[in-house]
Amino acid sequence: MEYRVRQGTGWNREHKGFSMEKDDINILIFGQTPFGIRRLKIRKESLQIAAYLLIFLQLSVTFFLCDYIQIRKKTFLLSQLRQESQIQKTHIQLFSARIGDLEKKLSRLKDIDQKIRIIANLERSQEALPFIGMGGSSSGGMDQKLRNQKAPPR
Repeated sequence: MEYRVRQGTGWNREHKGFSMEKDDINILIFGQTPFGIRRLKIRKESLQIAAYLLIFLQLSVTFFLCDYIQIRKKTFLLSQLRQESQIQKTHIQLFSARIGDLEKKLSRLKDIDQKIRIIANLERSQEALPFIGMGGSSSGGMDQKLRNQKAPPR
């Protein structure tokens, strides 16, 4: 099959049954069919409209494809964040359970400490007393040093 395209060049005369006009594009198809030559006549305006529609369709497909890719990226990121959030929730629940166990152990230790103090006859008031006068040299030695400083030399 052979294709030939011939644009109108301003001829306004008939040539063996074909009219050539300025605003038409003629496509002649030569084939080995019994019908011989086929002629396809397309107006330039129709071709321009088809080209504009094709460009618009291509831009629309590109826009929707880019939008689809961005949405897929966001949904993937969202699913990752949901998974991380679920992991963090389980960790928080584990930590709160551990803290609850520690609080129970501390309350048991407090009860045991209370019982031991009762058995040993120790009261909490002794812990609260300040340690006044603990440590240092004996008071007798200090009195001697003060007397030596105040007395005039003989």
